[in-house]
Amino acid sequence: MTDCPLPENAPPFRDPSLKNSLEADGLYRSLFENSHLIMLIIDPETGAIVDASLAACRYYGYKRDELRQMNIMQINTLSSRQIRENMRKAKIEERSFFHFQHRLKSGKIKEVEVYSGPITIGGKDYLYSIVRDITEQVTAKSALAESEEKYRLLVENATEAIFVVQDGCLKFPNPKTLQILGRQENEISHVPFTEFIHPDDRQIFVEMHQRRLAGDETVPETCFFRLIGKSGVEYTVELNAVKITWEGRAATLNFIRDISEQKKLEACLYQAQKMEAIGTLAGGIAHDFNNLLMGIQGRTSLMAAALDPGDPNLEHVEGIDGYVRRATNLTRQLLGFARRGKYEAAPTNMNEIVQESVRMFGRTRKEVQIREAYEENLWTADVDRRQMEQVLLNLFVNAWQAMPGGGKLFLQTENEVLDERGSSQYQVTPGRYVKISVTDTGVGMADEILGRIFDPFFTTKEMGRGTGLGLASAYGIVKNHKGFINASSKEGRGSTFSVYLPASESEMQQEKRRYSKTVPGTETVLLVDDEQIVIEVVKPMLERLGYQVLSAANGAEGIEMFRRNKGKVDLVILDLVMPDMPGGKVFDQLKEIDPGVKVLLSSGYSQEGQAEQILRRGCRGFIQKPFAMGKLSEKIHDLVHAGKLPQKQ
Repeated sequence: MTDCPLPENAPPFRDPSLKNSLEADGLYRSLFENSHLIMLIIDPETGAIVDASLAACRYYGYKRDELRQMNIMQINTLSSRQIRENMRKAKIEERSFFHFQHRLKSGKIKEVEVYSGPITIGGKDYLYSIVRDITEQVTAKSALAESEEKYRLLVENATEAIFVVQDGCLKFPNPKTLQILGRQENEISHVPFTEFIHPDDRQIFVEMHQRRLAGDETVPETCFFRLIGKSGVEYTVELNAVKITWEGRAATLNFIRDISEQKKLEACLYQAQKMEAIGTLAGGIAHDFNNLLMGIQGRTSLMAAALDPGDPNLEHVEGIDGYVRRATNLTRQLLGFARRGKYEAAPTNMNEIVQESVRMFGRTRKEVQIREAYEENLWTADVDRRQMEQVLLNLFVNAWQAMPGGGKLFLQTENEVLDERGSSQYQVTPGRYVKISVTDTGVGMADEILGRIFDPFFTTKEMGRGTGLGLASAYGIVKNHKGFINASSKEGRGSTFSVYLPASESEMQQEKRRYSKTVPGTETVLLVDDEQIVIEVVKPMLERLGYQVLSAANGAEGIEMFRRNKGKVDLVILDLVMPDMPGGKVFDQLKEIDPGVKVLLSSGYSQEGQAEQILRRGCRGFIQKPFAMGKLSEKIHDLVHAGKLPQKQ
């Protein structure tokens, strides 16, 4: 390499000795001038840039004479104190590496890596700095770090469990995975993942995992199974898995979502839909059965009225009447389950009903120890008192039967406020509820039995020892009161039934007086019913009481008969449920003919629902089938003779 002297027009050096030394060393000067490296010569005492390579001039955007008049502090973004400290370090050590940010003439900031050390030129000590632009590397590294941070945040804060399964073991678990399993990462790293899966679900998971690793594209990406936490808690989970390469070998990336609550909600919804369907069936059966009982009840009433008080057949007639009443109670339970049996609801203190019911129960079940805890300021609830007594008695009897050798029965009432989440599970309105809990120390129930206890006709007792309507009826009655009832139980650890009733905004009322008497009459009554069996018994009953009777077998015929006899009919006994024209529509058309018409609704269902709507539109009264002659006479007397609004049945 030849000597390359400085060009004639080269900018002056700040230090003449440096100029002389560089000119004297032609080889050094050639390397300095022609190198592609960004090089600076710096005075360690002042930081002045005493020389710069042509590559440095091109990089920083300054002419050489400009750089020779500048200080390193004008390029470096660090404070002057930090720069002096770094220069002292570079002067002492043989070589040093620094990461700086340098400012170009254009104003851009560049990330640079500086290799610096002491150098003696012309007998004077300087610092040399070789500068390398690492902006792209720093930017890429920063972007990678930012990307990794985003992924870390996503994985660590995900509501789903995320992990890798390789060689049968769980790797790289996120916090949600550890939370579900209830373990630390070091506790699971060498444990086969199948150990955390419910024994009944392991085989299907293993088969799908192996098929997925083998590249079988027909394997579903999603499956469901149960995980077992450290405390034995079971979680129903939804798994999504894909095949990946992890650390150079095949594995699966897994995403697990806890759907335990969703499954509970689905089970509750399914149960509600099932109970609704069965309730519709039960209501239809009860309706038809009540019509048959109406025929039996009516004929026994007619027979009893025709017999002399001393007639030996009267005892048999009264016996039949007793059996009809028992059958009626069964249909009432069916109607209760079908949510068509709320007769008379009023604001009530449930403490009183629970106390009275348990006292009556306790007198006949001495082997059961009863413990009671009542909320002092319990909210009132709008309930049918007798139906609530039936609910409680059914729960007490169920508890007693679960404790054949005796046991303890715990009763508790309390106020409770249900939020959106708590109420949605049972499809009720959020708000204030009165809660009644009945807990026994009996044999408990397995899960498969617990899921069926409210089904009508389901019983664990032997044939002939139970109808299976007690809990079903309780369920329907509570549901019809816009509340709900749930049960929890474990085999060998007893059961708890909790009844929730909406709190009332009304004040408590005294129970209404009920009375019974038979009063004859002479008015004209129009009987409208699509059941021939009802007409066959009710018409003679009315005639026996002294009334003139017109009858119609359907709604259209009844309307026409009423129109033809306008002004002559004193009362219409109208069936609520008829196939051709429902009772509500018939009532509306009767009112168009005569706005003052007096109508007594008759149905196997209760007055709740359709009947209640018709009553609000001006209908005068309601009587539920089956009814005896005495009850019928009372209702007619109240409407026709006394003009009173009748007591509800």
